[in-house]
Amino acid sequence: MSNLKGGKRNKWYLILGILFLVYGIYRLYTHLTAAEIDNFGLILAVGFIIFGIYDLFRYFKKV
Repeated sequence: MSNLKGGKRNKWYLILGILFLVYGIYRLYTHLTAAEIDNFGLILAVGFIIFGIYDLFRYFKKV
C-alpha cells in the first residue's frame, strides 16, 4: 500500500473560481466604461477577481 495522499479535486472550486473571475472582470469593465465612478463598485469587482483567482489556485494546487 501507498501512503501518498491523493485527494480528489473539488469541482466547485473550479466552477466558482471561473464564475467569480468572469463576473469580476465584467464588473470591472462596466465600472471603467461607466460615466459615473463609484469606489465601492471598483472594490467589489477587484474582490471578485481576487477570490476567483484564489479558488482556481485552490483547485489546481489541491489546497
